[in-house]
Amino acid sequence: MILLLSSPIVELFAELQTIYMRNGQILRGEVIQQTATSMQIKMEDGKIKQLNKKEIQRVSYKEPTIQEKKESEEKLKQQTAVIEEPPPAPEPSKKSEPELDKAASPYSIDQAKRKDIELFFGAGLGTYRPPTESFLNEASVKANALTGQIPPDHDTPSYKRGLAYSMGAIYYWKKFAFGLSGNHFSGQTSERLKVYSNNANLQEIAGTFPEKQSSLKADISFLAYTNHRIDLRPSFGYSQFWGKTDDNNTISTNYSGNELTSFFKYHYYFLEKLKGPSIGLKTTIRQGERWEHRVELHYLVLSGAQYGNGSLTMLNTPNFFDYGIIQDSIQWDAKGFNFSYKLLYKWTPTLSFWVGIQAFEWKYSLKSFDQSFNGLANIGNPSPVEELVLINLLLTSTAKMTPATSKASSLEFGVMKRFEFSQ
Repeated sequence: MILLLSSPIVELFAELQTIYMRNGQILRGEVIQQTATSMQIKMEDGKIKQLNKKEIQRVSYKEPTIQEKKESEEKLKQQTAVIEEPPPAPEPSKKSEPELDKAASPYSIDQAKRKDIELFFGAGLGTYRPPTESFLNEASVKANALTGQIPPDHDTPSYKRGLAYSMGAIYYWKKFAFGLSGNHFSGQTSERLKVYSNNANLQEIAGTFPEKQSSLKADISFLAYTNHRIDLRPSFGYSQFWGKTDDNNTISTNYSGNELTSFFKYHYYFLEKLKGPSIGLKTTIRQGERWEHRVELHYLVLSGAQYGNGSLTMLNTPNFFDYGIIQDSIQWDAKGFNFSYKLLYKWTPTLSFWVGIQAFEWKYSLKSFDQSFNGLANIGNPSPVEELVLINLLLTSTAKMTPATSKASSLEFGVMKRFEFSQ
């Protein structure tokens, strides 16, 4: 009796079943154990497989059809291809130069927020070419031509370089900068003038003498544009210039044929003072982390005067001696420019070395010219007043027709030190 009841139950559990999975897989086996969430089946090859009921789509006692097997294989292939295909690699982001990296550099300065002061000094060679004796000589040449006399032969002056130096301080406060700077130029001028007369006399005047110029400028500039490469600062300033010539080496010799008839020893002293405003642009160009180009161009509007005092001692043959004093006073305006270039190398974040050039040039516009001469020989026999007035008119006219230009330039090597203030 027991055998008859148990036989159908054994056959029921021993029957093969087809299990359709949600991923498209079809399994064939005997269900040997199951719970509410899982199922164990014995595969046709005898292996035991544990299945999660959430992954099972349906269970059937029928064998899968050919169409079902084909669809299962295609679905599994598609899933395998998707799994095996590697995901596309993310495109590497382009590395730009972020501001954070720039700010992290010890050589970088936030130009719009800086609070520091720069002190600089440089020295080298330069020249100074003012219109002092050369201007008077050229005016004399034209005066002689207007009066019908034989014009003097005035050689072009030659110049020799001398010491030049510059120094200054620039205080930066946010977008503003306040500067105070000074320059000094020196050089040596050589001139030669030959004066001919109708009676075959020849007077030759020649000398070599030093000339110097010093200047002082105060300016304020504003940071109008800046990025990691360039700064632009419009600037307004006011300058004062002092020029000086001290000639105690010029001599004059007078010949009649081959005979020396007179000998002059001159001592000239010229002092020029000019002042006026300037407007310009300061540009800074950064090259890499340590190199920096600084370019400045300023337009100058000046006015002032040049004062000259001279004395001469004359020995004339036979046994004649004379001593005279010459005084000149020139009032004029001038317009020109100042160009400056510095190439800096930052040795440390606060110490730099530089090489640069400096140039000043302006042209004069004469307003008035006065000259007087007094000597021992004409104390008892002074020149008529009308003659002196006529001479001054002639000299003023010729002086206004004589171009006058002042030039100063230098090549310098220097050092710059920056001191930072707390923010």
